[in-house]
Amino acid sequence: MNIVTIYKKFPTEIDCIKHLENIRWGNKVICPYCNSDKTCKHTKQGRQNQQCWNCKKSFSVTVGTIFHHTHLELQKWFLAISLILNAKKGISTRQLARDLDLPVKTAWSVGMRIRKAFKSEERELLKGIFEMDETYVKNTPQDKDEDDNDKRGGGHSNKTHTSVVAFKEKGGDIKAFVTADTTSITLGEIILENIATGSEIHTDEYNSYKHIRKFWNHKTVNHSLEYVTKDGIHTNSVEGFWALLKRGIKGNFHWLSKKHLSSYVKEFEYRYNNRENELVFGDVLSRMLCL
Repeated sequence: MNIVTIYKKFPTEIDCIKHLENIRWGNKVICPYCNSDKTCKHTKQGRQNQQCWNCKKSFSVTVGTIFHHTHLELQKWFLAISLILNAKKGISTRQLARDLDLPVKTAWSVGMRIRKAFKSEERELLKGIFEMDETYVKNTPQDKDEDDNDKRGGGHSNKTHTSVVAFKEKGGDIKAFVTADTTSITLGEIILENIATGSEIHTDEYNSYKHIRKFWNHKTVNHSLEYVTKDGIHTNSVEGFWALLKRGIKGNFHWLSKKHLSSYVKEFEYRYNNRENELVFGDVLSRMLCL
């Protein structure tokens, strides 16, 4: 849903509230404090709220959600969600602040709250055919100073880069993780927690992947010779995701701290997995109301 559609569909605060109430409660309002359905509407300080007859508390649809304790108009929240979802390579905090006429700190807070809704839901172990790959994201100067005494990690030193690992189901979704390193133990734990044994995993010939053939059907492609084997083994889909992530970081965010890198990685993951989902805006609102 683009910003023009949002302006037309939700022109007022009341329209936004009604939409959120419909998503959260449908036709039956439930008190978030005592779970009673004995409620009624009332107006407080010019704003429509709900009143619970059981616990006598007044509440709004945003209580107990990501929207709670915010003084920002809901329409701007809706616009922020739209801008973040529609920016293929992400949108910087300063750009979000300019577009919504907000202080930079407020725009950053809004963006980080929205990113909480992008985190993957817990799922059962996946089974099928997967591509898997790792990459490294450059740290901020501050992170580099903090990591001067950190000697752990494979590939790049943690002094300058943070490792990110992802796997993608053939014809399905991608899942990405910020990791402390890319050792065989770390990669093995990620696979074990997400992919059922017996599944087929395609990787390059990085040494840390060699052990996984004990429990999974492991096939590799030698990138020094080819990008796709004669049998169709490749990691091109994951590498396409890395291209989006790195271009977004370099072109829009410039620097991402290790502390918040995972939130941004999940943003790119969610947007990639829902790039053809026409109902993605409603899905994000539902997630924000449930957190």
